[in-house]
Amino acid sequence: MRSDGANLLAVDQLSVTYTGRGARTPAVRNVSFTVGQGEVVALVGGSGSGKSTVALALTRLLPPDAEVEGRVLLEGEDLLAASEPALRRARGGRIAYVFQDPATSLNPVLTVGEQLREMIEQHTDQRGRAARDASVEWLGQVGIPEPERRLGAYPHEFSGGMQQRVMIAMALAARPALLVADEPTTALDVTVQVQVLRVLRELQQRLGLSVLLITHDLLIVERLAHRVVVMDRGEAVEAGDVATVFAQPRHPATRLLLESRPALPLGGAHG
Repeated sequence: MRSDGANLLAVDQLSVTYTGRGARTPAVRNVSFTVGQGEVVALVGGSGSGKSTVALALTRLLPPDAEVEGRVLLEGEDLLAASEPALRRARGGRIAYVFQDPATSLNPVLTVGEQLREMIEQHTDQRGRAARDASVEWLGQVGIPEPERRLGAYPHEFSGGMQQRVMIAMALAARPALLVADEPTTALDVTVQVQVLRVLRELQQRLGLSVLLITHDLLIVERLAHRVVVMDRGEAVEAGDVATVFAQPRHPATRLLLESRPALPLGGAHG
């Protein structure tokens, strides 16, 4: 599902500079892009290209020595100019993140059910039994067998792929406007990558999710995204419809990423 209506997210001339140890180190320079309602936009690039810095800058989840300039408009509101309370509401609520290593994102001393219920109660109006029922529903949505029974399990009782499914469930249970998936399958083996990516694709299409996908892998982009923004050394060097960029790459960084893409039998993004 994809909408060609108003942009949900508009990043305008975003720059990030680190100022630690008396030096100024530019990490991102004048990056601009949009994400429409129901659209998947991939932000891609090699290691050190600045793509993950952009993802974290959206809600100012950067170290204290980071200077951020530009605008990040979410449904018309500039998050870079927002108050701390508004930012706290945005983090996890309006913009939800799925990071690459679920083992470091899940709390090992709380059950999966407790963590899901906490997320739901914090960001929605559901409480008590309603929050528990929603937790069961979301675990089922991401393909976890016997979801009601697994509510009482701890993260270490799940495989890496199932942990990442839990993280997707927690992110979506908050009913965010935008899901940011930052290298969501990098820590998983290839077979499990395929399964998790299929879950993401099916949920995106069924729910009409808006997704910003951060990855170095253009094959994943081909399978999941509508548009792509290629980053190199902190700058956005190429952007456009996925099919067009893949067929006629203009920048050397894009060509290098295309040449290095592996074989991943996932099926097309719109298939």
